[in-house]
Amino acid sequence: MIAEMTKKMTLQTTPKSRNDMNTNQKTRLKAEDMEWNVLKTLGLSKEQLEADGSMERLLQGMETEAIPLKFRTPVIDLSMDATLRLVPGPGGKPVLEIKGISPEKEPEA
Repeated sequence: MIAEMTKKMTLQTTPKSRNDMNTNQKTRLKAEDMEWNVLKTLGLSKEQLEADGSMERLLQGMETEAIPLKFRTPVIDLSMDATLRLVPGPGGKPVLEIKGISPEKEPEA
């Protein structure tokens, strides 16, 4: 499982049908098409994304501001800040792209 995790982690989200994918550049995806039960494992909820304005950015295919993520499994406990973006995946299915934010190094004296 650890081998599957890379610096650029992706999470598949599957639309209900191909016709549900909006090809309009303004909105690429509908919120109800997202796999909320899967996103919950990263500490993401629909309410959180709507409250901070991230939902609209995601649905337009734009990158969000930094969001705290928490991913826990029996062998992994990962907490990090990251930006999110929906990108086209294999077969046109949307993929949630997660870009971790590196902590800034303290300047050397």
